[in-house]
Amino acid sequence: MILVGEVSEVPKRVISLNPSVSEFLALLGVELVGRDVYSKRPRELLSLPKVGTFVKVELETLASLKPDLVVLYYPVQREYLEPVAKYAKAVAAVPTPMNVDQVVGVFRAISRIFDRDEEGDRLAGIYRDLLRGPPLYENVLAVIKFDVYHVACSNSYIADALSRVGLRYMRGLPCVFRDKLPPSADFVVFESSGRSLIESEVAFLAGRRHVVTPNDTIAHYGPSLPLDLQRVAKAAAAGARFVSEVSSVLLPWLRDNWYKPYR
Repeated sequence: MILVGEVSEVPKRVISLNPSVSEFLALLGVELVGRDVYSKRPRELLSLPKVGTFVKVELETLASLKPDLVVLYYPVQREYLEPVAKYAKAVAAVPTPMNVDQVVGVFRAISRIFDRDEEGDRLAGIYRDLLRGPPLYENVLAVIKFDVYHVACSNSYIADALSRVGLRYMRGLPCVFRDKLPPSADFVVFESSGRSLIESEVAFLAGRRHVVTPNDTIAHYGPSLPLDLQRVAKAAAAGARFVSEVSSVLLPWLRDNWYKPYR
């Protein structure tokens, strides 16, 4: 984690532009004063002022909130590290984790900034414990569709998390296939904006065991990821082709049963 500025006391006015960290902070009991547009879990965050996206930060809005600490998503928002630091006492830029152990490390480091070490360790331990499951498939591929097809790298937290719940990930995969998808996989987790797929996607999935998930089911590492992947693994075991009740669709409140495993 890159820290610019000084955290001499527990930050009281906190803005998070990192959706995964935003969710963890909410479970940790930290009340935010601002968020990015994608920080929607838990649902309580929707009432907060929106300060930016992954690629754009509204500096005037951010400055008006007088933050003690701003959390960025690094390296996606690296160009905003210095500009944001002009309006905040401190900026924490959180690098994209490479595996589940690094995710747990991020959560523990964040909890220490807020002097909530024990609670942070407890939540991080539950997170790790939830990512367990019996072997289901080997040679698994995860595809995330933006403007191009993003394939979860073999050395990514997505690959590691899927492997832990029983969907053993393919080895040696790069991250982006701009024109076509990888040719071989025994099982595919395909993240889509809806149930309707375009012709080339239908052709790619034809004859392959797969499950389609709503957007932002696997492309995050917040506390909901293990809960989402439990549903993906359950669907895979049952031969279902679509997972519906995931956090990006339900947008659960903190008080909902969704977060019960963390209580």
